[in-house]
Amino acid sequence: MKFNPKKTILLSVYIIVGLWTTYTFFKASKTDEVVFSIGAGTKEISIVKSLIEEFEVRNPAIKVKLNVLPAPTDQQHHFYLTTLGAKTREIDVMRIDTIWFAEFASAGWLASLEGCVNPEDRASFIPVTEKTDVFRGHLYAIPWDANIGLLYYRKDLLEKYNLDTPHTWNDLVKACLKISSPEHVYGYLWQGKQYEGLVCNFIEFIGSNDGGIIDDTGRIIVNSEQNKVALGFMHDLIWEYRVSPQNTHSELMEESSRHLFQQGKGLFLRNWTYVWELCQEDPLMKGKVGVSLLPKFPDGNPASVYGGWHLAINACSKNKKQAWRLIEFLTSPEAQKELAMHLSWAPTRHALYNDPELIQKLPFLPIVELALKDVQIRPNLPYYQWVSDILQKHINKVLSNQTSSDVALRTMNAKLEGVKSEFSEN
Repeated sequence: MKFNPKKTILLSVYIIVGLWTTYTFFKASKTDEVVFSIGAGTKEISIVKSLIEEFEVRNPAIKVKLNVLPAPTDQQHHFYLTTLGAKTREIDVMRIDTIWFAEFASAGWLASLEGCVNPEDRASFIPVTEKTDVFRGHLYAIPWDANIGLLYYRKDLLEKYNLDTPHTWNDLVKACLKISSPEHVYGYLWQGKQYEGLVCNFIEFIGSNDGGIIDDTGRIIVNSEQNKVALGFMHDLIWEYRVSPQNTHSELMEESSRHLFQQGKGLFLRNWTYVWELCQEDPLMKGKVGVSLLPKFPDGNPASVYGGWHLAINACSKNKKQAWRLIEFLTSPEAQKELAMHLSWAPTRHALYNDPELIQKLPFLPIVELALKDVQIRPNLPYYQWVSDILQKHINKVLSNQTSSDVALRTMNAKLEGVKSEFSEN
């Protein structure tokens, strides 16, 4: 056969083009990847991974890569500040805290979801969605876990002493004083260390006395008589009534207080929904724990803080359509029921609160549904982190006997006015 250079070159070009076309086709399918960034505990990650596997079976063209962050929320917040601030494209879907929305949305870091969800589906979520997930008229996230503060109690001990579940804070103190000493348990365990959990507890205490921090018009109202009574009561739980541990202000967070309660060392505990499942799995606690609304002051109403997690899309994501498909799946009724059954997460879909199987598994769901009707929401502000830092510092000073309620509230009011003014100017 006679060698023909032109035909050889032409054939080589065809082969190269064919290989490149094949490579490009398969490369597109393989790199159709969604990166899901989430900070959570080991068990949560395990359940999420199983859901992702199901998603990938249903969507074979999409692969999901988990970017697992540390569980502490302050570390997650710092990660997002640095990565989103640098306009990263390496993250597509994010699980974010309620208190980050305004900050992230105002910075342009979250993609608007207004065109993704239809009105009927949007209406199927709990009403608080329209307050927590909307910023300046745009929906920026979908609620994934309706976490709220609840009162856990040793129902076996209340029955032993013929006492009802406390409806007021005064009822709670009386029960603690009657039972704590003979049973060698702490009365009331709650989160008093200087961190975000303290702000949640503070808002619940003042909310149950018809108090607040910032009203609907943006006016600073933290220095009020209602708040003075509530903050003084928080102090007195530790130092006057002595029904809460003296290290409440220095040590007690969600997990440290839960561990004490789960070890049988507490009568009452304020904590989130996840504690229920852990108590049911513990042979020491199973069958001994009840759940109710948090108590109130005589002229107030029970108040629980909304502390849920939400799913949002990075504004710089190259895979927004695929990212939305993942969010749509993870927030579906089926996925939410799975999360509720295994993690005690309170669902964010209305209909699931009437699911008989879920109610049997999580008998406190009607209490969550009731609390969500008048749930307390932390200020939805771009500068919320500064607000929180001020509150944490000065509330903790009261709990540690460094200052009085009067002085702390006046100081907080003045400093919050300063922050508000500074950000208004900018």
